[in-house]
Amino acid sequence: MRFNETLNMDTQQYDTILFDFDGTLTHSLPVWLKAYQLALKSFGVDLSADEVMRECFYRPWDDIIAQYGLPSREQFSDRVKQGVEESFCEAELFDGVRKVLDDCQSLNLKLGIVTSSNRNVVSDFLQAEGLADYFRSVVTADDTTNFKPHPEPVFMALEELGSTPQKSLFIGDSFVDMLASESAGCDRALFFPDEHHAFYCLEELRAYNPSFVFHNYCELWTNLPGFRFV
Repeated sequence: MRFNETLNMDTQQYDTILFDFDGTLTHSLPVWLKAYQLALKSFGVDLSADEVMRECFYRPWDDIIAQYGLPSREQFSDRVKQGVEESFCEAELFDGVRKVLDDCQSLNLKLGIVTSSNRNVVSDFLQAEGLADYFRSVVTADDTTNFKPHPEPVFMALEELGSTPQKSLFIGDSFVDMLASESAGCDRALFFPDEHHAFYCLEELRAYNPSFVFHNYCELWTNLPGFRFV
């Protein structure tokens, strides 16, 4: 937004915005990469960054365990989670997130988080950043049986917020976010900042038909119909 501009809503296309957490609100993908590498190495499996991103990101624990002959789901997942918790202090909020959340609050939009991260990591980060009060629903890996790309966590957040898919926008950074929100019937925005070129291929993500793509949070409102600057 330019200096002295305020945001008004002419027509209300959305009354709810759901956010993914890792890679969407916070630049934490390097934390997960590091945690996977250290956990695998503790079991004698040494993978490059590209191999971890290709073989581990967004895959079920059981598939990874079977592929690399790891001892158990519990041992491996616990080591990954421990690594994330120990290193999450390195994660930073993306530029512009706080301003967008303030704008959403001023417009009385209902906000939620839908993530496959564990609740303690998400809660600790939101508290440390002073963001917890913005979100009326936070659905984590501890709350659902099925993770994204299954729509269950999206539906759970919508139910908690008293929202409908037709008036909700889901903002995420990965193909599982696009699939989950599409299956739930929500519009979906793909967030692809410069930092994500090391992790994803933009053209591959476009194949999952996001409603629109934005690269910086200052671009968000210009992509949404019904919002104008005055």
